[in-house]
Amino acid sequence: MDNQQAIYVGTGTKPDNFSGINFSVSESKLRDHWYEYNGERYVRLTIEPKKEPMYGKTHNVKVNTWKPKGEASAPVKQAVEENSDLPF
Repeated sequence: MDNQQAIYVGTGTKPDNFSGINFSVSESKLRDHWYEYNGERYVRLTIEPKKEPMYGKTHNVKVNTWKPKGEASAPVKQAVEENSDLPF
C-alpha cells in the first residue's frame, strides 16, 4: 500500500434512488497526475466513502498514486510539435 499523502480532487454523492455515485473532480487538481499508456492519456482515481458525510457529500475522489514496479513516476509532459516555431 502507498504511504503517500492522499491527493483529494473531488467529492461525490450516492443518491437514494440510484445505484451509482455522482461525482465531480477539479481539472486543476488533476493536471499533474496524467500518464500515457499506448498513446492514450489516463489518470487513476479512487472513490471511497467519507467517514462522516458532509454537506450531502458521501464520497471522496482521490488520485490513485500506486505505480507498478518499473513504471515511471513522472507525469506526462506535453510533446512539442516538430513544426512549431520554438528555437529549441
